[in-house]
Amino acid sequence: MLLHSVYDAFRCMNLLATVSEPTGIREIGRQLSLDSAKVTRIMQTLLALEMVHRNEKRKYSLGLGVHRFSAHAIHNSAFYKAVLEILEEVGNKPVSIVIGVLSGRDVIYLIHTRQGKSVARAIGNYDSVPVTDSIIGIKLLAGRSDEEIVSLIGIHDFHLIREDIDSARRHQVIVKRYPPQEYRMACAIPGMQAAIALSNLSGERLELETLKKFLVSAAHKISGG
Repeated sequence: MLLHSVYDAFRCMNLLATVSEPTGIREIGRQLSLDSAKVTRIMQTLLALEMVHRNEKRKYSLGLGVHRFSAHAIHNSAFYKAVLEILEEVGNKPVSIVIGVLSGRDVIYLIHTRQGKSVARAIGNYDSVPVTDSIIGIKLLAGRSDEEIVSLIGIHDFHLIREDIDSARRHQVIVKRYPPQEYRMACAIPGMQAAIALSNLSGERLELETLKKFLVSAAHKISGG
């Protein structure tokens, strides 16, 4: 049974996580189609837990409790421990490692090394891009039916990426060329609604085949397989 109070509290926190400025009760209610009185009760509870912060204008943003929660989650996460091992294995090579998940019509990047930059900058790199512009997005969409994809992105965008979707369904690792001479590849992480990708790759066939094997191995390490 769905506990609506808990569900709505997480919706409120998710909204605050996606906006750049503190947000008031009425605006939160408007965006989530919730009654202002209910939003007020939720905010009072989250405030007591330090999950939100209220400023002098009585507007809300995420609180220190969220960051404390995140720190504990990352420290004790088998997922992030496996990711760190993979990042250390790659080192400073000019290859970007990216891990992403779907969020509506977008892909949210949990990890993005940005061509060998520091591990600290890679963790929690929560950039988002349209799902149709991301090879991770294509790989994750490929796990859904055509009807589900059309419902999410529309028939026009579906036709634009239809060939890529078909390729992602046929191959464990999808490889796609981007102009001028860059290749990107993505592989689903077993047991998770996430995918891992490599970008900024050269076009030499032997090197690409080696990287495909590395990507599959990395995906299994992250999943604990």
